[in-house]
Amino acid sequence: MFQVFDGIQAVAAGVLRGIGDTRAPMAAMLAGYWLIGLPVSLYLGFRTAIGPTGLWWGFVAGLSSVALFLSLRVSALFRGELRRFNVDDERGTVA
Repeated sequence: MFQVFDGIQAVAAGVLRGIGDTRAPMAAMLAGYWLIGLPVSLYLGFRTAIGPTGLWWGFVAGLSSVALFLSLRVSALFRGELRRFNVDDERGTVA
């Protein structure tokens, strides 16, 4: 589960960076890892009987929330019109 969600969020973050959207991935990762993943990991790892397995499930919770948000962001951005950026000249005009 960990690797599936990690792959999804890594690809979505790369797509967003490629189109120049760097703030959304940063905000999603901060919120997902620190506000969701860390508290869930600490709770499941130290307050329940599942122990170290709970730490990993907390990581999965954080990754899955980030993957979901970034996937929705990519989907929303690609619903609109896409413009091609030409770099043939010094001005970098938009076609």
